[in-house]
Amino acid sequence: MVLTSHNLYQFYIMKIKLPVLTVILTLAFFTGFSQNRSIKFIEKPWAEIVAQAKTQNKMIFLDAYTSWCGPCKWMAANMFTNDSIADFYNKTFICAHFDMEKGEGVGLAQTYQVRAYPTLLFINPAGEMVHQRVGAPQKVSDYLAMGTIALTPGEGFSAYAKKFRDGDRDPAFIMKYLDRLQGAYMPVTETLQQYFASQKDADLLSRANWEMMYQYVTDMDSREFTYLLKHQNEFERLYTKDSVNSKISGVFLQTLTNMSRSRTFSEENYNRIRMKIRGTGYSEAEKVIFTGDLSLYQTKSDLKKFIEVASSGLDQYYGDDYMTLNQMAWSFFQIATEQKDLMKAAEWEKKSIVLKSTAQNNDTYANLMFKLGNKSEAIKYETTAIELAARENVSTSDYEENLRKFSE
Repeated sequence: MVLTSHNLYQFYIMKIKLPVLTVILTLAFFTGFSQNRSIKFIEKPWAEIVAQAKTQNKMIFLDAYTSWCGPCKWMAANMFTNDSIADFYNKTFICAHFDMEKGEGVGLAQTYQVRAYPTLLFINPAGEMVHQRVGAPQKVSDYLAMGTIALTPGEGFSAYAKKFRDGDRDPAFIMKYLDRLQGAYMPVTETLQQYFASQKDADLLSRANWEMMYQYVTDMDSREFTYLLKHQNEFERLYTKDSVNSKISGVFLQTLTNMSRSRTFSEENYNRIRMKIRGTGYSEAEKVIFTGDLSLYQTKSDLKKFIEVASSGLDQYYGDDYMTLNQMAWSFFQIATEQKDLMKAAEWEKKSIVLKSTAQNNDTYANLMFKLGNKSEAIKYETTAIELAARENVSTSDYEENLRKFSE
């Protein structure tokens, strides 16, 4: 089921340290607005690249890619051609790139344990991996930040892994190490377990441990999550009710969603999780289960059950959430064929508009009205959608196209 532009998106914004910010501002000052430079990758055998690194005492930046990797191609076209990135990397590193499935790339992938693409590696003149990042970041600051981390002694991924192996369990360090693990597309579970094993129950209430639990704990059967449930009121007094509820609901919902998408899915196992969530006594358990059931039927493409469940519980659990009402109304617009279901979606959308009138929910309501045969209402609300989009400084082209269709 496609939700198109009516989906809700969450964006992760990386925190930039002062030294990195200084680099960004310096590069921005000395570069113009035109983007006409790119990273210069040298085309040599790996042994010669390492020899050059030793001679020049420079670190190697290795772009590990494959020919079929879409994000690799996007990054090469859009980020490696950015002036700020190009200037920084060309000046600071010896830049190389290899297809990990061809020629020397196969051996390099084994040597540096490359398992996902793209992988960006920073390798010292001795041939040792200092830092790595998996994926294709979409911000210039990300590339400058990872390069700066690689250059800073003790801050790269390898240094952090060694500190952890040597027994460093300082919470501030662990948070940074977990961030590096995620950036390298590596599991954090074992690290979390070893860290929390060093913490007493009472220590779990500390701010540092709460922040770690909030960001990384996902196992509803873990000691840490069980403690959070048992001491929910204490956590709420210290760190706000909204954040604690958000964490508890998120872990429960993720557990249900993981089961619904698992290759070993069975209704028996799914229902066992539902019963376990209910058994915790969590006040919002039924809302979590309702949301999980919607995800289940969407995943299984059981549109009949999806419509049935949504119709029976959306008003109760999300009746005051204008965005969710709009999202569900749009889903019904796309999949529903019976008039009663479309009318139900229209009710949700009117409620959404009353809560907060936006270009999106006015557009959704207009589409529903047109599908129900009410052209005058469709034109009225699409006109409002265009006016609101203009005020919100977003494109009106799709809305204008709808209005033309409704007016024919």
